[in-house]
Amino acid sequence: MTTHIALLRSVSPGGQKPIETETFVALLTDLGLPNARAVSGAGNLVFDSPDRTGAELQAFLETEIQSRLGLRTDVYVRSAQAWAAIISANPFVEFAESDPGLLMTLFLKDPPDKKIIGALRTKLSEGQQLRVESRQFYVTYPTGLGGSKFGNSTVEKALATRITSRSWTVVQAIGADLVGESADFAPASSQ
Repeated sequence: MTTHIALLRSVSPGGQKPIETETFVALLTDLGLPNARAVSGAGNLVFDSPDRTGAELQAFLETEIQSRLGLRTDVYVRSAQAWAAIISANPFVEFAESDPGLLMTLFLKDPPDKKIIGALRTKLSEGQQLRVESRQFYVTYPTGLGGSKFGNSTVEKALATRITSRSWTVVQAIGADLVGESADFAPASSQ
């Protein structure tokens, strides 16, 4: 049994397509995915799966959410082990400690084309930093997200794919939930 995290795009109560948290948790349970729960909002689901990979779960959940709830949304799945690696790979530890709400982690389904990253860096506002690790971007927003030109739509346009993002506060909350819940979760350091 492997613990997974599913990040749903634009489904939080304040999002574009609000659906109650309990609806998603019940759906996972109905689909035979045990220990289902939401962490810090409806779009952050944690559950166990005995036999499916992350890619299989992404496709399966997208299909089932659309079929059963009438909602087309993108789903980004990571294992608890991958989540621990995301936390350990944070290149902006000091920034995260001082202002975790202004460090964003952008999640992709596939690693980005490295040639595009250089062009994306030109979109950063003064003081912002970007680091790409596998299927995640880590981006600092020292003056807040509102005034930055480097938002999700900019990244999606450059990469020609959809993404979802979470603040470091949410990334850490999911990590804290996994501690003690999953034998697969063991970050290299506590940040």
